[in-house]
Amino acid sequence: MEEEIYDKYQFSEELKDLHRLHVVTKDFKHIIEYEPGSWKMFEPSKFVYAYFAFNSFYNFDWEASTKNNQLTLFSKIIDNEKEVEPSERTKFKAMIDFIFNHTTPEDRSAFVHFIKKPIKGEGLISNQSLIDCISGITPDKKITENERADFIKEFKKLIETENLLQGKVKGDILGFIYSVRNNIFHGTKTTIEMADKNQRKRLDIYSNILIGVNDLLFKSLEKVLQTNFDRHYKLNLNGRN
Repeated sequence: MEEEIYDKYQFSEELKDLHRLHVVTKDFKHIIEYEPGSWKMFEPSKFVYAYFAFNSFYNFDWEASTKNNQLTLFSKIIDNEKEVEPSERTKFKAMIDFIFNHTTPEDRSAFVHFIKKPIKGEGLISNQSLIDCISGITPDKKITENERADFIKEFKKLIETENLLQGKVKGDILGFIYSVRNNIFHGTKTTIEMADKNQRKRLDIYSNILIGVNDLLFKSLEKVLQTNFDRHYKLNLNGRN
């Protein structure tokens, strides 16, 4: 009995740590000093943090984790008579399935509103502005014309209807952002391309999609575990209270 209580406590503390990562990614501004004393927003950093959090979360099997009351990695699968790790796409698709199993239509509508208004206190971004920005995507070595066209089509539907479709999120939307991640992390995008104003706007949209998905994960966990996560963490910077 004591061991079971300890396991639940440890699981709770681990979830809080993961949630802090999400809150920092969601609420903190990502800026760079491009000249001494001169700072500006830098969307590529935001994307890296958003994807890092997303990647951290989808590596856990959430159906198993909530059942076992402990963070549980995915079991290996048999492929060509060998035990192998499930692919990255398999894992994030499983997380989306978990989210759709445990969220309401209202939760999923809030996801779309977050994309339109990601920063508190600022006005909504118009549907047309978002669509125009995304329409500027061009295919490259890692992104085919079909992937580009499918993402634009499904993003447009998502923004206009606010209807988050499980299969489209797993495939056309997150699948495309996974390809963008590969472009950035594996060097297909040059520094000049990353600094381009329109590219940075698109990276901001991709980041907000990832953060919105992460937010839905924690809403799911709150429902399954009948708990609430702190939305106002206090951070101790440089040892000062």
